[in-house]
Amino acid sequence: MKRSTRLLTATLLCLAAAATPSFAGLGFHAGASLDPDDFLVGLRFKSHPIEESFFIVPNVEVGFGDITMIAGNLDGHYNFKTSSKYSPYIGAGLTLNWFDFEDESDLEFGGSILGGIMITPKWFFETKIGLGDVPDWKFIVGFEKP
Repeated sequence: MKRSTRLLTATLLCLAAAATPSFAGLGFHAGASLDPDDFLVGLRFKSHPIEESFFIVPNVEVGFGDITMIAGNLDGHYNFKTSSKYSPYIGAGLTLNWFDFEDESDLEFGGSILGGIMITPKWFFETKIGLGDVPDWKFIVGFEKP
């Protein structure tokens, strides 16, 4: 129980730090992860550009299914410039995951490689490949306030 309280506190502090005026947009997402097989819901913030076409995107998500998971992610996105309403991006990130099994819990640190596409400046589809003892793969669909 102590560990979950510390994780929740750390997650809330990260969210509070992310909600500064330097962050441009709030977004929501849902999706699925593989190994563990979970349904995901999450909240994310997107920074103003740090450099041309590079954004910081911290996010928090909760997974339900095989096990309960709470994940805090710090992702970086590089958006490719296009003249269409579809804007692909690639990136990478760090993740801290708390897993709640039936009789124990575990805290794991890892990373991810990601890619996605923005449709207009609001909707996005994203996939993440997990590195380390974190979900192997995530498929995410979401909405972001421009």
